[in-house]
Amino acid sequence: MKSYYCDGFRNCVLNCRNFVQAPCFHALESWMQADFALYLHQITINSYSINNLKIYAYEEVFTLAALALCALTINAQTTISFSEVKAGGSLDGQTITSTLDGFSLTVTDTKGKVAVDDNGARFGTAESNTRYEYCLKSGGKSGTANNMSIAVPASGTLQVCARTGSNSATDRNLVLTQDGKELYNKVVQESDATSITIDGNESKVYPIVSVAVDKGTIDVTYPTNSLNFYAFTFTPTTTGISSTVQAKKTTNVADYNLAGQRVDKNYKGIVISDGKKIIWK
Repeated sequence: MKSYYCDGFRNCVLNCRNFVQAPCFHALESWMQADFALYLHQITINSYSINNLKIYAYEEVFTLAALALCALTINAQTTISFSEVKAGGSLDGQTITSTLDGFSLTVTDTKGKVAVDDNGARFGTAESNTRYEYCLKSGGKSGTANNMSIAVPASGTLQVCARTGSNSATDRNLVLTQDGKELYNKVVQESDATSITIDGNESKVYPIVSVAVDKGTIDVTYPTNSLNFYAFTFTPTTTGISSTVQAKKTTNVADYNLAGQRVDKNYKGIVISDGKKIIWK
């Protein structure tokens, strides 16, 4: 048999991969390499079966691609960070948006003390961390003239990368509040960092503050003294995927025999149904 039909399908899957994260396609690749490959080798190629085969293959690809895209969207982790130096006072009243609609940072700085500088730092764990080159410096403790708020479009997890920048500061706390409920209130210290070695050089990794949040606005305050903020990351809570997959299983789908011909429920023998080989008796 000619192999270009299988190669064309494989290329289609690989093209889809470019739009979604690789982990989302493990199930699709497994099906392609096992069930679909076996199916191709067992059929007799003719124009009728090829047409049915192509329709079946592309239906499966785009259905699974849609599910993968849905999963990626729901699980999308979005970060607000800073990419250039900003002078004090230039951020007052500014809302910094992100690639996720509804996730943003709003800064109040009527006294012109909040600025962005290029004092980089790493955040995460010794095993997995990210370096941010710029930080937003609050320029003093929070109050009506100096504060920040984070808007989130859904329930999920909010992560905050913050440090004091001063080894002598041992009483500066970060407070996160939503709808009057205190979500987080702990002292941030430079001593919380972990030392690691990168390319023979010692570096510090600072811990990430992580809290569960609901849809709405989170107030970010620092009531004792100034803090340096490097990034705010939001990950929506995963919902809807299991029900979507279940709906796919119960939907009427086309069934094919090993000759690539579409069959009805009265057919007896081996069939390909919903991407699986089953025997109808």
